[in-house]
Amino acid sequence: MKYSRILAEFHRHIWALREETLMAMASLIHQQATGAKWNLEEIRERIATANLASGYLGHENLEARFLSLDSDPMPMQAASGKRNAAAAPGSVCVIPVTGILSHRMSLMSEISGAGGGSIQALTAQFRQAMEDGNCKAVVLDIDSPGGSVEGIVEFSDEIFNARKQKPITAIANCMAASAAYWLCSAASEVVISPSGQCGSIGVYMVTQDESEALKNEGVKINLIKAGKYKAEGHPSEPLTDEARDFLQGQVDSVYGMFVKSVAKQRGVSQATVRDGMGQGRSLLAQDAVKANLADRTGTLDDVLEKYGAKKRVSGSRAEAGRTLSAKLPSDPDEEDDDMNENACSACKACSGSKACECATAGCACACDACKACDFKDGSKAVLPVPQLSPKEIAPPLNAEEQKAARAAAGDYLAGLRRRQRQLALL
Repeated sequence: MKYSRILAEFHRHIWALREETLMAMASLIHQQATGAKWNLEEIRERIATANLASGYLGHENLEARFLSLDSDPMPMQAASGKRNAAAAPGSVCVIPVTGILSHRMSLMSEISGAGGGSIQALTAQFRQAMEDGNCKAVVLDIDSPGGSVEGIVEFSDEIFNARKQKPITAIANCMAASAAYWLCSAASEVVISPSGQCGSIGVYMVTQDESEALKNEGVKINLIKAGKYKAEGHPSEPLTDEARDFLQGQVDSVYGMFVKSVAKQRGVSQATVRDGMGQGRSLLAQDAVKANLADRTGTLDDVLEKYGAKKRVSGSRAEAGRTLSAKLPSDPDEEDDDMNENACSACKACSGSKACECATAGCACACDACKACDFKDGSKAVLPVPQLSPKEIAPPLNAEEQKAARAAAGDYLAGLRRRQRQLALL
């Protein structure tokens, strides 16, 4: 069978991830191993289907950014890769935690429904926010079904310890499940959107015995190994009781770490986490608050308003373009002067000429002077063409801005395609 090493790694991995999403991943890998071929878009669609089944819709992949009341959003990293600092004192850093979480960037980040989340990259963004003197608070904007456990323990501890330096709010917007909740629980405050869900405290491993399938195909695999337990649990052989006990011990150990972290971070006993926080289930908003998985319900706008930041939270790429507009005079006196210049000689003698618009909309005045107006009843009325000064014409985009604008357009179109697929599945 193809991809045997990938299959072995997948089956020996401990996951803190929604079951529906993992089963879709497993199905995808096994069908690829048996000869099925899909392009990247088809792979994304299969993952999106599983996410819909579990209630996870995903969203546009927003960049981490600094927000403040008096300035536009500032991306933490420029298109060139250079790190930006918060533009104004008292800024709030918003870090999106989306898609399937993995330790480092990989193919998982490409096929995940919302773009995927690298723990390595998230840790770097978090540290940048904590080191920025103008950043007064951090908001983790979470929409993730979870992922692998590698790196989660360390990042969770870092978030928890940083609570002494700055307030940190995590919002389940709209899902913080399993590994994503592990991170969520480390924040100073946990908020859940009214339609959201969080929890799914638990881990698991999937094994597969392919020995009978290989036998039916007339394939016999011989393992040549050194080391008593090397290749233990290989899919070409039935899982032994000893191997099962060992793997169960690993799962139990990671689950114990998960429970211990949540208990410490939420200020409750480990027994409360095991028995009173869903027991592996994700809970809807109101139930999550009752179970102490979250402190309150609210929206991302509510959280930002609490910190005095702008409610506009669109990604920096969407703001990369510039607006070209015709600025018309807004001063009433300027408008009157323009009208007098456009008015005909008859209407200039009119006592109401300050309000005359005969050259643009036709003369409607009934005074004696205006009876001779050439524009009576609008017969010769014309619309003025606004004149733009050089200052009012936006300069051309530079190479970096063009690149950002193209990326914004690509992200927008990709989001539309994903939404079309999601609507088709409803």
